[in-house]
Amino acid sequence: ETLRILLAFALGAVPAIGLCRLVMLLGVVDAPTEARKTHKVPVPTLGGLGVAAAAAIAVAAVSLLAAWPLSDTVLIISGGALAGLSLGLADDTMRVPALARLLIMAAIALGVTVMGVRAGELEPWPDLVLDLPIAIAVLGSVAWLIVVMNAVNFMDGANGLSMGMAAIAAAGLAACASFIGAWNIALLASALSGALAGFLVWNVPGKLFVGDTGALFTGATLGALCLELVRLRPDLLFVPPILLMPFLSDVLLTLIWRTKHGKKLTEAHRDHVYQIALKAGLKHWQ
Repeated sequence: ETLRILLAFALGAVPAIGLCRLVMLLGVVDAPTEARKTHKVPVPTLGGLGVAAAAAIAVAAVSLLAAWPLSDTVLIISGGALAGLSLGLADDTMRVPALARLLIMAAIALGVTVMGVRAGELEPWPDLVLDLPIAIAVLGSVAWLIVVMNAVNFMDGANGLSMGMAAIAAAGLAACASFIGAWNIALLASALSGALAGFLVWNVPGKLFVGDTGALFTGATLGALCLELVRLRPDLLFVPPILLMPFLSDVLLTLIWRTKHGKKLTEAHRDHVYQIALKAGLKHWQ
């Protein structure tokens, strides 16, 4: 099974390089028309289409080659990720109002959790298992998904940053899932990590952006994989926030700072740590 997981990474990375190059030919660009944007010239976007397609190819190929049937959970997570991708694509091409975007995210998250991908039990301490009422489990899982989707999207403003951290987190999830024998989760996480690695070939030099298309797809997938990991092993409760700590800590600190200074939370800004670092003169790779 470990070789299959590694194969999923490779089968995600290699096609992603070519697919992302094809996306660049679509001619859809992200122009620096807002103050929060750090690039100076229009850059091709919608790289998330290449990431999603490559990840799907990897999962399907490993499943077929190894005669490895996919679980219903993988299909549910993939459905939520596809919905996130569709929302991001709509936002990239015709702009979705902030409130409408949030409501649609909530609907996506609710659908995923109602279908069974949610953390119903938590084990914050050995032998201390908290059995959550279903309403609390659903609401908490919905909130987690919304936070992760937004956090991944908010951090997508410096070349290689958000998707690089997401690739590392996905690889970590694949490793953790492998250790506990949750091979379907490991397969999906490894395919995502590989696809993101292929995308980074173009993103690190600033030649292609993932767009909201890819950020919401990636956030939805990561968030749901984390929930499934905790559903299977409540004692691994702290693994997801550790793997996603760069996203969560930056977003939390930024929200606290903006609230303290009376700034609107829904308006575009350049108050994230990485944005402050760029304004201070650091390069994107730094």
